[in-house]
Amino acid sequence: SAEKIKQFVKELCDLIEMKRFGETLVVNFGEEERVAGFSMVQLIETSLISAHFANMTNAVYLDVFSCKPYDLKLVEEFAMRFFEGDRCTTQMKYRQ
Repeated sequence: SAEKIKQFVKELCDLIEMKRFGETLVVNFGEEERVAGFSMVQLIETSLISAHFANMTNAVYLDVFSCKPYDLKLVEEFAMRFFEGDRCTTQMKYRQ
């Protein structure tokens, strides 16, 4: 639900010490079943956090984009626990 996603964002930002800027935007859309689901955007002072929640595959695609460092493992573990996931694939790109 949109409310559960907003709760996730708040708790994640608190956990990794990111300051939220404005409200969390959550939209449920998609005419094509393959990609339909909620999408979320949360501005943070150091950039943004976004995600898409695909209904058909029950998958979460989460992006924490920030010039402030954060603990990737902490994000992985929290998201897996919060959404009761059974597997996680991550990528980290460092800005230069």
